[in-house]
Amino acid sequence: MMQKKLLVILSITLNSVAYAACQNNIIATAPDSRYQLLNNGAEVKDLKTNLIWQRCSLGQTWSGSSCTGGGGQYNLQGALQAAQNTEGGWRLPNIKELRSLVERSCFSPSVNERIFPNTVAGFYLSSSPTIWAGDAGSNWIISFSDGRDEYDNKNSVKYYTRLVRSE
Repeated sequence: MMQKKLLVILSITLNSVAYAACQNNIIATAPDSRYQLLNNGAEVKDLKTNLIWQRCSLGQTWSGSSCTGGGGQYNLQGALQAAQNTEGGWRLPNIKELRSLVERSCFSPSVNERIFPNTVAGFYLSSSPTIWAGDAGSNWIISFSDGRDEYDNKNSVKYYTRLVRSE
């Protein structure tokens, strides 16, 4: 009877936590070895790009073992203002920097979840404007659900944000 209760509790716990679906037969593009944890785990240095990332999305809090909270959503002006109000030289990443976090072997979210836990599988905003005629005021965004690039043609829609700084 005790084993049955333990199995039910374990099953409920595992079913209530979301994990990325990763394909083990695809070589990881963002393996653990690429990253170094800093500032008691609240920051991550990407050893390939030499960028330092906030481990949690803007609006989440580092608990010492994971990112807590759902993360806030920001339009471009709100994200730029939030970055400016955050001490430590943080800024909104450009599209190439943000794209470097995509883990191609995973989806929902398409990121290394051991390094960036509880990343929302949604669109993240970049500071890179699109350059097409007629799309003035639009910026590139990345879906961390499946890793694809798109662009926001309104700049009023709110997206998730992860801040970065140069070393």
